[in-house]
Amino acid sequence: MFKRSNYRFAVIYIAIIVLVAITYWPVVHGDFVWDDMLDLHDSSWLRVGDEWKHYIFRGFHYWSNYFRPLGIGLLTLQVRLFNDMPGPMHAVSLAMHLIDTVLVGLLSWICLTKTTGNGNGKIFIAASMLLYGLHPILIEPVAWIGCQFELLLTMLILLGLIANLSVRNIYIRAGSVACLFFLAACAKEAAFSFPLLLFIFDWLLFRSRLGQNTFNNILSVIARNWLVYATTFLAGMAYLAFRYWALGKIINPAVVSSLSAFARMQEVCFLYLHYWKTLIWPMGSIGPIHPVDVQQFAIISPLSLLTDIIAISIVLIGFRLVVSKSSVVGCMLLAVTAALLPVIHIASVDFDSSLYHERYAMTALTAMLPMLPLVLLRIQNSGKLSKLGSLVLATAGLFWLIFAFVNIRATLPLWSNNVNLWRWAVAQNPGYAEAENGLLVAYIDSHDYADAHKLIDTLLLNHVECPSCMISAAFLAIAEHNTAAAASALNQVRDSKQVLVDKKMFAAYLFATGEMLTLQGNLVDAEGALRAVVEMDTLSPEPKIALAMTLALAGKAEEARQVGDAGIEILPANERSARQKALDQVIESVQSKASIKHSH
Repeated sequence: MFKRSNYRFAVIYIAIIVLVAITYWPVVHGDFVWDDMLDLHDSSWLRVGDEWKHYIFRGFHYWSNYFRPLGIGLLTLQVRLFNDMPGPMHAVSLAMHLIDTVLVGLLSWICLTKTTGNGNGKIFIAASMLLYGLHPILIEPVAWIGCQFELLLTMLILLGLIANLSVRNIYIRAGSVACLFFLAACAKEAAFSFPLLLFIFDWLLFRSRLGQNTFNNILSVIARNWLVYATTFLAGMAYLAFRYWALGKIINPAVVSSLSAFARMQEVCFLYLHYWKTLIWPMGSIGPIHPVDVQQFAIISPLSLLTDIIAISIVLIGFRLVVSKSSVVGCMLLAVTAALLPVIHIASVDFDSSLYHERYAMTALTAMLPMLPLVLLRIQNSGKLSKLGSLVLATAGLFWLIFAFVNIRATLPLWSNNVNLWRWAVAQNPGYAEAENGLLVAYIDSHDYADAHKLIDTLLLNHVECPSCMISAAFLAIAEHNTAAAASALNQVRDSKQVLVDKKMFAAYLFATGEMLTLQGNLVDAEGALRAVVEMDTLSPEPKIALAMTLALAGKAEEARQVGDAGIEILPANERSARQKALDQVIESVQSKASIKHSH
């Protein structure tokens, strides 16, 4: 890639990678956060047996619309390889981010050399690598293990674009690009922006320079790379067939938005403009969740109309610049637009309680930054920017990077454990049920019962409607052997429609009910409730162990051991001994009492 005379640039690029690694190094000391405990720690199929062959295709984390076998396979491999330890998995996330940063630099270099022919402006490659490696929107995917889907998707998209621009043999190029697109789609659905990015980069670098009209330019680009486009299309069709085989559908038609077409358009414009703001200045809006009342988009206001006008204008300006001037800036605008298409809710399907996430702009950032050196080089060569202007631009970039570095180092501790994460979420969204329950569960899991009780009291005082919080409160009461408090909490959600509709929440409700009945001595009803939970979630160890304890208390020692062994063997290795000892003690205690009673 570099000649001997350019070793100094190689040193700069390596120094950037080292800087990014040092900046993000605290992540290797982080714990499992958010859904990672459930998905990576508590899900036994990741650790033992062959059930992973089923769950990489369907049923992971109760997903009905997501199909990400490559990413789930990667997580399964890590759980088994690292024995369910979060540290090494965080190190993998960091390594993937560093690789992505290198690939951004490599794609920038390819774009630069193919455009200039002489490799001028290599210092600007450092700018694109720095902005990518230290961009705060990447904090979430680097710090949260469950976001390796995004890191893997980015890696495969970058490899696909690099292969398209660097492999000379058309057949090898077509095959490699199609395979990388298929793999990217199997990592995350957002890969469907890749074909558009493919054409935009081709247009940027290979369009006719002879002054032909737009239609002829399009034909010239297609003629050069038609086989790549054809095989990419076939790869997309193969993915859709694969997805249909696994899920039985392309998307879930039942999960649709209730918004009108106009409201949906306003939502799309809002999201599009928000992601642009996030790309340019993300420091003030980062957070783990972003609940937004979408009904606001059904209302016309001066602000909403201004948002619509600006969003639509950006797209139109991008097209205008590309068509009339073949502008790099225009290609950059269209590349960002194409990359954002999967995440701005153009399809009327709602997948998440948050309207947006910073990580959703990751592909847009990946598409934009490799073009940045071309923009900076043209500014430099135009001579229109004075020395003072260059100094101001460089100073602004430096201050941006300083703010980004500070933001990353300040935010990483908030992602280090669930208590910090959900305190942050509650501080940003007080009274929001998902955040309140996340914090309550984090307190309970960390055995901080004092803060858990304070939070429950606050929720009750403020009349926060949160069925999941009451179920968590019931589990806390059970841990403290307070059956009256457990019954009171469960009674508050007994008739909740949300509990009845949400399979995961209903299973938790039955689980808490079964454990409460066991504490009350109602072993027959407890056994029935816990058996129902085991049938609903056959691969979760805790319901099996709770059922084994109930069977042991009922004097059914043999069945208790069978059920207990089935649950304990799928626990993490470091937890099995203590749980086996606890079950054995209960069985022996009941048998001892029965023996004494029989002797009398």
